[in-house]
Formats: sequence, C-alpha cells, structure tokens
Amino acid sequence: MKQLRSIYNYTALFLFLCVAFSCKNAGTVEDIDGNIYHTTRIGNQTWMVENLKVTRFNNGDSVKYLKSNNDWKQEKQAGYSFYNNDIALVKDYGFLYNYNCLQDIRGIAPKGWRIPTEDDLRELESFIKSNSAGIFLKEKGNSHWLTSNVIGNNATRFTALPGGYRDEEGSFYMLKSNGYYWTKTGSFEFYHWSSRMFQAFADVRRDSIFKKYGFSVKCIKQE
Repeated sequence: MKQLRSIYNYTALFLFLCVAFSCKNAGTVEDIDGNIYHTTRIGNQTWMVENLKVTRFNNGDSVKYLKSNNDWKQEKQAGYSFYNNDIALVKDYGFLYNYNCLQDIRGIAPKGWRIPTEDDLRELESFIKSNSAGIFLKEKGNSHWLTSNVIGNNATRFTALPGGYRDEEGSFYMLKSNGYYWTKTGSFEFYHWSSRMFQAFADVRRDSIFKKYGFSVKCIKQE
C-alpha cells in the first residue's frame, strides 16, 4: 500500500509540474462595467481567472438584478443575483446568472470572449491528462473551500471557486462546498470532496428546470 501511495504521489507531482510549466498568465480583460479579470493560458485555450460579475450587456443594457425569491422564480428574461444577496461575497465569487443570460444575443461575456461549450471542457481535460482534473483547476488550499483531503493545487491558474448556486425557487446552496459554472447547454462542477471536474448536474436539454438556476460564469477567449 505504501508503495502504491508513493507511486500515486510521484505521478501527481509529475502532472503538477507538467501542467504548471505549460500554463501561464495571459494578461487581463475588462468588461463593460470596468471590472478587470486576470486570464490564464491553458494549452491552446485562454480562460478568465475570476468569476464574471458584469451587470450590463455589451450594448449597455442592464441585466436585471433579481433579489427576492419571487422575482427569481417568476423572471423569464435574463437576470442575475449573488449568493444570499450578500454584496460582500461578490468580490470573491462573482455573480450567479440564470440561463437566459447565456442565450441573450446582447452578450454578457466581454467582446472577444464567450461562454464555454462542452467541447471546450473536453479539450481542457485532455490537456491536463488526468482523471483528477479538479485538483489542477481548483483554487490552491482551503481559504475558500471547505477543509477536505482533496486540496487543489491550481497548477493551471484556473482558480475554480465554490460559489454555490441558486435554485429555481430562489434558494441558495453550497457556498464554500461546491462550485457550479455554466456552459452553453449545461454546467460543469467542482466538489470540495472530489479531485474531479464533473458535467452532470444541470443539462438544460434533459430538464428545462435548470434554466431557472443561477450559476457562476467563467468565460473563454474566442480564438
């Protein structure tokens, strides 16, 4: 058992070094509100480091802030909120956007950027070459994540955070435990207890109820 554990540790270290030296800071990008996001180059992709927190579409129109549970439940247009309506959490975790924000042609991603697709995630995982992709993508340490035996090393500088989510009824869940991010057709997730990146929670093609959920957004650059 000790020998197997040692082999695993050396393998993890090797992967960490390979990924770390293959990824690099890629400058910054500014949204229409003037928020600045750092970016990271992972293989042939460039991702935002911080979660999106823009309040306007690219044409200047406002995205509707949905504070109350009833507002969130009833809204059929693009809207956002932030966890527990606590503005202090926005700096670290950004906003939670409903699915309509992703489909709106006015766009919430900064110009030259977009919402990731499932193909983007497959390419990301393929670059990392590990079933434990979450370790390389999650923020290093436990300053935001619940304490567990699975600690991120953030070798990719992707800095996935556990921003939780808002459900169709307007309730908030899983801050500091799980992180949920939108794709064009669903979501990808990170759990504090797991070394993996998942794509199973919210497939809007399978169940339209997820269109009423609020998830974080991390944009990818158009190449």
